[in-house]
Amino acid sequence: MADKNEKKIEELLQQGKSKKEIWKQLRNEKNSRALLFSLNNYSLPHDRKTYLVFNLILAVLLSFATAKKLLTALSFSSPDIFLLLELVVPIINIYVLRKILRFQRLGYQFLFVLSCLSLIQPENHHSQELCLIGAMIGLSGFLYKRMFPATAMITD
Repeated sequence: MADKNEKKIEELLQQGKSKKEIWKQLRNEKNSRALLFSLNNYSLPHDRKTYLVFNLILAVLLSFATAKKLLTALSFSSPDIFLLLELVVPIINIYVLRKILRFQRLGYQFLFVLSCLSLIQPENHHSQELCLIGAMIGLSGFLYKRMFPATAMITD
């Protein structure tokens, strides 16, 4: 059901309809919460075009960090439970990357929070890691604030 909502929302946004118009058109008692969540999760096509370059830079940075974690995990770990634990971060990064490439709000929120939390790990205290993480924090926060302002959220 949520997948149908998402496809319909995407189609209507591409047709140039506003989020409020889509909310009025698709809302009913059964799907109102899921529709509201999905509607607020998508960015407007105009914003996608405006911030495409920043989004691609962010995606490249996240891809680089993910590839680095994957190479480290696969190079130095033997096939055991610790390898699976090492693969948790790259798997989450791939999920977040998918959300970011689709311009979805959750991707920017997750990346901002997870990047901030990654500063706790001592392995990320090197200058290269700090620059990479700082850039991801800055870009994800910037894109989130620009593409999903609080005033544009549909509240019901």
